[in-house]
Amino acid sequence: MKKSIIAGLILICSLYFVSCSNSSDTIDDSVNIDKDEILSLVNEVRISGVFCGETYYPPVEKLSRNKKLEQAALHHSQDMSDNNFCEHKSSNGDYFTDRLIKFSYNYIYAGENIANGYNNEYVVVNAWLNSQGHCANIMNSNYTKMGVGREGNYWTQDFATPRQ
Repeated sequence: MKKSIIAGLILICSLYFVSCSNSSDTIDDSVNIDKDEILSLVNEVRISGVFCGETYYPPVEKLSRNKKLEQAALHHSQDMSDNNFCEHKSSNGDYFTDRLIKFSYNYIYAGENIANGYNNEYVVVNAWLNSQGHCANIMNSNYTKMGVGREGNYWTQDFATPRQ
């Protein structure tokens, strides 16, 4: 089963980078999210290696969840949902690094993926893997922690490595 999921994730990678992965699928207003499922899907790809567009990323270490990153990600997803936009810059002008600082996450490296219109964990991870830039974030060996948040079908995935 895991090999077929990995194979499916690898097959969908393409050359296109989209700032905010977006789907025209039916919107599901549920705020349910299985953070462990997203972490599992991301880590399966990380430990296997993947092509992001034409660039191959070799296997890297697994990520672990971080509560502060999850809070920052949820905050941004709520902002995007409340204000009907899909951008890395918040409605108040903050960038994701400002949000990490707001939630007291002291980082060395940080990155963010966002998406809108996806109704479950599997399809949003597939969308990120189908975007060269988002896929590169997922495979970035500098990141050790991940947090994800969802409001409606607005998704935010924050990556970082804590400053020791």
